[in-house]
Amino acid sequence: MQNLTKEDIQQHAVVNEQSVEIRVALPLTPLKTQQWAEKFCGLFDFKLSETDWGADRFQAVITANKGDTDLQCMLCIEWLCEAIWLEPIGTQQSPSIILNYLIQQ
Repeated sequence: MQNLTKEDIQQHAVVNEQSVEIRVALPLTPLKTQQWAEKFCGLFDFKLSETDWGADRFQAVITANKGDTDLQCMLCIEWLCEAIWLEPIGTQQSPSIILNYLIQQ
């Protein structure tokens, strides 16, 4: 597995209309995907839950409860479109809130 760092994520995070895309290399196997998700969550104090696998995708709900921050989003890794992104969950969340959280950590 690549040596994933906060700086890698922060430098390669791009806000789109409905998500925050993380432009880093995709993990190559299911085990490496699980390790990547756990490492990502550890770096940013997210809790990983509700993981779901499809033929060419991995999704998980991740949450952060830190101080004033109560953040919930979906971590998506999809091999067909070769992308990793975070989608906000709920009306109180937005891609810009997610990006700000990642940058401030």
